[in-house]
Amino acid sequence: MPIRITGTTADAIGTSVAPPAADPAGAVAFLAELADRVTHRPGTGRVFVPGGGPVAGALAGEGYRVTDGTEGTEGPLGSGLRFDVVFSGSDELSRLLSQRDQLRLVRRLAAFLRPGAALVIQGRHPDPAAWARDALVADHDHTRQTLLMAGARFPQRYVWPAELDLMAELAGLAPEGCWGGWYGEPLVCGGPVVSVFRS
Repeated sequence: MPIRITGTTADAIGTSVAPPAADPAGAVAFLAELADRVTHRPGTGRVFVPGGGPVAGALAGEGYRVTDGTEGTEGPLGSGLRFDVVFSGSDELSRLLSQRDQLRLVRRLAAFLRPGAALVIQGRHPDPAAWARDALVADHDHTRQTLLMAGARFPQRYVWPAELDLMAELAGLAPEGCWGGWYGEPLVCGGPVVSVFRS
């Protein structure tokens, strides 16, 4: 587990439905440490970060071979590339509105892993009790596990950690660990979740 170098606590969360607190430095340290463990060769891992962003840029700056899924990166994704670490962050799963589509995404990401590699999924632990009191929540469907935020055009589907574990198992992966952040914090309702699964 990386060690927090700033000495500050995790970012405060303004509401119970805010996206996971941005901590690119923590994400980079966590993913780099994991890639080093998978490859047994520090700084040489191949990492897939769909969509890129600051985490992908920082990992590439540290010498990791990073692909973001766009043209011109390390190679087309259909060319059989396999990765040591695949990272799905910022509640990407919640944008898919059915469990079936979420499972398809987990399977698709698992297909990019080489044997022994790791899939890292960042999200938020559901907190229905807090949502019932949150003025920003316009609608909460318990059956479909969806939230509609005030002013939003589309709902989001939340995933329970145990549900994500089952999706990963159906994708042929084994859970390695689940934490409340990049530094090994405990899980709390409404807080961030970092889950790691191995192929």
